[in-house]
Amino acid sequence: MIHILRFVSGRERQLAWLIAALTVAVCWIVIFKDGGRVKSMDEPDFLAIARNLAFEGVFAREDGTVTAYRAPGLVFFFAPFVRLGAGLMELRLINAATAGLGLVVLFDLVRRHGGPLAGLLAVALVPAWPVMIYAATTIYPQTLQAVLLVLTVWCLDRATRSPGVLPALLAGLACGAAILTAPIVLLVFPILAGWLLWRSARRWSHTILFCLVSGLLVSSWTARNYVVFDAFIPVATSSGLNLLVGNSPETRPDTALEIRFPEYVYTEITGKDEVERNRILTRAAVREMTGDPARTIRLYFGKFLHWFDYSNKLVSDDVVEGGASAIKADLRDMILFGAYMIIVLPLLAHLILIRRYPFKPVEILFLALWIGAGLAYAIFFTRVRFRLPFDWFVIASNGIFLAAVIEGWATRRGLSVRGAAFRTREPQR
Repeated sequence: MIHILRFVSGRERQLAWLIAALTVAVCWIVIFKDGGRVKSMDEPDFLAIARNLAFEGVFAREDGTVTAYRAPGLVFFFAPFVRLGAGLMELRLINAATAGLGLVVLFDLVRRHGGPLAGLLAVALVPAWPVMIYAATTIYPQTLQAVLLVLTVWCLDRATRSPGVLPALLAGLACGAAILTAPIVLLVFPILAGWLLWRSARRWSHTILFCLVSGLLVSSWTARNYVVFDAFIPVATSSGLNLLVGNSPETRPDTALEIRFPEYVYTEITGKDEVERNRILTRAAVREMTGDPARTIRLYFGKFLHWFDYSNKLVSDDVVEGGASAIKADLRDMILFGAYMIIVLPLLAHLILIRRYPFKPVEILFLALWIGAGLAYAIFFTRVRFRLPFDWFVIASNGIFLAAVIEGWATRRGLSVRGAAFRTREPQR
């Protein structure tokens, strides 16, 4: 261990960048191995909308029907690349490269609070969680969402250390983009704003600017939806479906999208456009929730507990040719269970040793986002993939904790820890 620490000492940044590059390389190998086959029903839809946006200048489905069903963040991110000729495979490669960029930013964020070893551990542990690799090699919004959230926290952290307004402004842009990529971020936005209000030296001006910039970015899309559909749609028209999926009579805490709604729902949505369908589905969800409040509460807490699960059934295994991945479901669950210990065991150890290793303010933000997102998603339904962007933060906290433990051990073994350097202590004379 001492030899490893001496080798790592002073090279943490280079090693972190190397791990980020290797992560991208592994993702690219997986992408080339998968070829052009569709891995998720979401992929063709995102690609079709991105093509229409890139070549026709309209946010529309493959048949040209304007839509607000998908959150626009990922589509707008991909559209310039589609304009340059990117297809499904190329977009996956870009998605994976984005994950690598996020790891680089994560290193700098964690390094500021736990030292370079903590940053290196965080960067090494995030890609050890297989869900991160899966999301990075598939056209899902969670990878971009994770990177935007890391950028948001990175900028917010800068804002707490700088009297200038630029970090708060950039944090607002990153957070607004994250909301447009995954609207659930809107429900954890108060956690981000509250932390900035707590930690910033210019807390009121920074917090107001952060909220204002985020709000303006999101409201620009809301205004587009109002002009196109003559209806108030904050981000997407999929909220009603998600709410009913998570609160239907057949819903279970570990439900995916395979459940069947009450028959009256199908009767009411027949022949309706997506805006009216969204209203009908929302009303149906509210009706089911208020019709049996006790069940709704039990289901909510069940979904919240499922937020912390290590695996769930993938719909793509049944509806996509070849399944979601080449790994069999049983073996995949075993791998996920083992890898999930990377998240759970250090966190449990940290909680047990909290007096010796108290959580830093930024770690409190990390955990608040992880738990707060679970509380938000439990209103709808929870999935391991949905948790992925917030897993980045818990793993970052684990990196800070593990680095503190290792550095404490090194000090007791007679090594002085000065910044990033580990060297043998000189005997006192």
